[in-house]
Amino acid sequence: MPKYILVNKSRQPFNITTIPKEQVMQMMQAWGEWVGSMGAAVVDKGEAFNPGGKRVTNDGVTNGDEHAAGYLIIEAGNFDEALRLAKTSPIVVRGGSVEVYEAFGV
Repeated sequence: MPKYILVNKSRQPFNITTIPKEQVMQMMQAWGEWVGSMGAAVVDKGEAFNPGGKRVTNDGVTNGDEHAAGYLIIEAGNFDEALRLAKTSPIVVRGGSVEVYEAFGV
């Protein structure tokens, strides 16, 4: 079954260290419930990103996308199914977005 990488994007620049602990706990609970609802489709439950990511190009190193909040890897029958699962993400419900990429398998 194809694998899909879901990249979570926060509505605002994402820095988990500046979010109040109670809000982080609520986010983690919602995340855990969402991941749990997908069952065996989850290949890698992912992690949140620390701030300060970098983009590397031939021209050098610059700041990464400060809205990137984390990732998840799932298996789905097709791209539409992966999109359907992504639409139910807690980050989407909170006004953020999820970028979905199909992994190239050989």
